[in-house]
Amino acid sequence: MQEIQANEQMWETIVSWLLLPGNWVTAQLADSDIGAYFGLVRADVDGIFAIALSVVLTPVILFLLVYPVKNFVDVVLHCYRHELKKDRIKCKTGFVVLAVFLAALAVKQYPIESWIQDGVFAVFILTWLIWFAQGRWLNK
Repeated sequence: MQEIQANEQMWETIVSWLLLPGNWVTAQLADSDIGAYFGLVRADVDGIFAIALSVVLTPVILFLLVYPVKNFVDVVLHCYRHELKKDRIKCKTGFVVLAVFLAALAVKQYPIESWIQDGVFAVFILTWLIWFAQGRWLNK
């Protein structure tokens, strides 16, 4: 009997996680003027509108969570398959350029000293130029 209850609880948990995006959007809309215009209230959470939103949003969210990781793994595997040493080096240093770019992007979002922001951006430009030069003039 406990096994049946455990399975039911697990099923309810899975369903509640899958319906979470639609319920959240419905709850946010119910508290806004737009939701009031369309006649949404808090009672619409777990309703048909929330389920329809979840059917659309849940696969999109799962795709957005899985696809970048899959792409990153594919790129790493692609780097290791290069036969020439210069190609492996260029591929691996591309990750450094990407990390510096993401750091420059993150630093621009915060109110810190402008010379730090400009410095990180200059480091990104420098690493990108070196990375670009690797295939053209360096490592031949």
